[in-house]
Amino acid sequence: MTKIIEIAHMLGLEIAASDEIKALEAAKNQYEANAELNKLMSEYETERRLLGEEFSKPEDEMDEIAIANLRARLEELTGIITKEPDYIAFNEAQQAMNALMAEVNAEIKFCITGERETCTHDCSTCSGCH
Repeated sequence: MTKIIEIAHMLGLEIAASDEIKALEAAKNQYEANAELNKLMSEYETERRLLGEEFSKPEDEMDEIAIANLRARLEELTGIITKEPDYIAFNEAQQAMNALMAEVNAEIKFCITGERETCTHDCSTCSGCH
């Protein structure tokens, strides 16, 4: 193993032991244990797949009523799912882990290029918040 890979391995172990990863694992376990939420997510995926199938038909074969009903149900499910505490906690934990990884990557990039990314206050221009 080269020195770089060894250091990357050590970094990976540190990240795996971080509070962010522990919180993500705990939130994921809660999310997966929530039978009602999983039922809603399964229904959402089914409805989304059906909508995709409807849109893949030739335009003259699309069922506009089915499309409207599927869209309405997807919107309703989204509203229900996104208010579920286990969904919220899992989403927040994922965001925290993504922010950690963005910070790690930004620091590695700084070490390589000597340049720090500056905040443009336009979140579409970067991979994480300061």
